[in-house]
Amino acid sequence: MLNIGYIVPLICFWHTITSEISKYKQLDVSNNIISLIHCLLFMVHHDNDYNVEYAVHMSIGYYIYDLIYIVSCIYKTRAKDELNRRIPFIIHHFIGLYLLNACISDTGESKFHLLYGYNLLETSNIMLYVSYHLHKEYANYFHLNIISEFFQLLWYSYYRIIKFFLFGFNNKKYFFQFRYPTQFVIVILYFMGIIWSYKLTKKNMNNFNKIKGIYTSKYNNE
Repeated sequence: MLNIGYIVPLICFWHTITSEISKYKQLDVSNNIISLIHCLLFMVHHDNDYNVEYAVHMSIGYYIYDLIYIVSCIYKTRAKDELNRRIPFIIHHFIGLYLLNACISDTGESKFHLLYGYNLLETSNIMLYVSYHLHKEYANYFHLNIISEFFQLLWYSYYRIIKFFLFGFNNKKYFFQFRYPTQFVIVILYFMGIIWSYKLTKKNMNNFNKIKGIYTSKYNNE
């Protein structure tokens, strides 16, 4: 059952850490670091089967904190472009909150499968955070960023499209035991992964064309 007594202190916990890191880094970079910390913490708890219920509350607290942060960014800019850019993350966070609450509410064997699926999704995000950090902190390292975005595509697509699909297919009898809203949001998450993988593919193709243009120009000059 959801423990409200955990949630408020955890929201404050994420806010405090972000504020401390923001003393040394830009706010967007700080928030990205916090996202990575949250991801790694949940993975450690889940993979070691250590106090997983508290880890679920920790993730709920993180998503609520990050939603507050996203809404504050939209409010500050009051720009339509900012709203459009943030909408996929808002949808993702609400879906994440729904699934995490379902994990707490479910006491049966399907809880294990929900948690495992959620852990796969978190694992898929690692290279997103790494690539974003490199892009912000080392923008002048062109080749480094291109390499990181290539590995981001491979890592993310493997976990979100291949591994997530195989896990669902091999455990489809549990999938159909979930309530219809839970089945629906899982399918939505999967298609969001496909869409994002497509965008990463386009970005990598553009990067390839940039490299090709640079070396073609260099060869012609020689």
